[in-house]
Amino acid sequence: MNKSIKLTENRTLGRYAIVTDNVSAGEILFEEYPFVVGPKSNSKLICLVCCRPIDTDGLRCPKCKWPLCEKCVDEQIHRLECEIFVNNSVKFYGAYGSENEVCLQLDCITPLRFLLLIESNPDRWNTEIQLMEHHEIARRNSVQWNVDENNIVGYLHGPCGLKKRFSADMIQRICGIIEVNSFEARTKSGHEIRCVFPKTAVMSHSCVPNTCHSILASDGYKIFVRASVNIEKDTPLTACYTFTMSGTLARQEHLRKGKYFTCQCARCIDPTELGTHFSSIKCKKCDDGYVVSTDPLDESASWKCMVCMNIISSSATSQTLSAIQNEANGVEITLFTPEGIGKCEYLLKKLKHKLHPNHFIQIDLRQNLIKMLGRTPGYQLNELSDIQLKYKIDLCYQILSLLHVLHPGQTRVRAMLLYELHAPLFLHGKIAFRKGLINDTELKEILTKSIDLLDECITILQREDVSSIENKVVYVAANTLKYLQEAAKNNFY
Repeated sequence: MNKSIKLTENRTLGRYAIVTDNVSAGEILFEEYPFVVGPKSNSKLICLVCCRPIDTDGLRCPKCKWPLCEKCVDEQIHRLECEIFVNNSVKFYGAYGSENEVCLQLDCITPLRFLLLIESNPDRWNTEIQLMEHHEIARRNSVQWNVDENNIVGYLHGPCGLKKRFSADMIQRICGIIEVNSFEARTKSGHEIRCVFPKTAVMSHSCVPNTCHSILASDGYKIFVRASVNIEKDTPLTACYTFTMSGTLARQEHLRKGKYFTCQCARCIDPTELGTHFSSIKCKKCDDGYVVSTDPLDESASWKCMVCMNIISSSATSQTLSAIQNEANGVEITLFTPEGIGKCEYLLKKLKHKLHPNHFIQIDLRQNLIKMLGRTPGYQLNELSDIQLKYKIDLCYQILSLLHVLHPGQTRVRAMLLYELHAPLFLHGKIAFRKGLINDTELKEILTKSIDLLDECITILQREDVSSIENKVVYVAANTLKYLQEAAKNNFY
């Protein structure tokens, strides 16, 4: 761990980390390899190592006959569990029905690996792992606890013959550690996997985090945690253990059900989400009012207009938002088609009378439009009119402005928006120049701005794994950057 980081503890946060010196945005705070890597719960039929889907009649480990693709047969990560399955003649039955069904037998893999690694690393258990939060009281007798008792404890004690080695309480404790602390990552082939990082887990939670991380599949899933913003001395390090671009109700539900705590960060306790109105809806009783929750931490709390004080029940608000969300979800099946663009634009016009312009459903629709404009037949970048280019530019700036408040700093989502913005910004400038609306000095300023956007984009995304989508963006962005720099140097517009 970085020497400028100190561990401390209090009743509210438990163990957490603070910085003992000022830290600059982009600075690496700490890095570590995962203690354990494995499949997510409720996985479909997948390879136990690379997690790529496997057919019901697909390849198996030559020893234990559990699912393993040909590229992963000799991987050491499978060795310990393989011995358990072989020694106890544990048969793999596969997914019920087809490879698209959930394969419950695989739920035991990550906890089993964790337990076996603890046996071979008792010092790490004593100094790091056993201190990790697992929220036993909150988890006990919950739906997930009972599922784990049946699918994991029962399976490891029964077919796997491990009752004498690992108690039920110990297995449940490990399930809790994994559930509360795991990070999602992607394999080199792009499939989802989960990792547990003991050092990284000491960061407390905030829905406006001051750190970001990169997990490198090509380097054993090593994680690099960086400051996403400038952090002042004695400030706690925070990560977001839910989705920053979800509304408060959704974030709180995810944290309660999956992490077993209620977030009370500045964003969550503010009905307007730091003035962004990310969850606010239009009042039906007055022209200018927006309706917000009277208690964002209570899902059953009523909602009230900030202007006319009209009260709406939580159930009525939930029904309204559910209907709108279902309609917005219908866009997904038409992405990257002219129909999809038309649907997004129609819904944005329709919803401006129902939601605040910054509402998360509106933001999702805008993000979809940003992705489609420039990549859809009939709407490729070279086919967009100056009005359409300006539209995409405005969409990018709207979301970047929101990110500055809700997810600030050097983040992947910011970098991808900068990439989306650079081309329409320059192309729109070129059209304006050809129409005589701006002079060559103004065009060069726009070109310089596009170069700066790409430069920042590359700085952020080059930290991602070489196998990632972001790395492919870096390759394209770097070539474009060279072209634009040459254009600026030679006045070639």
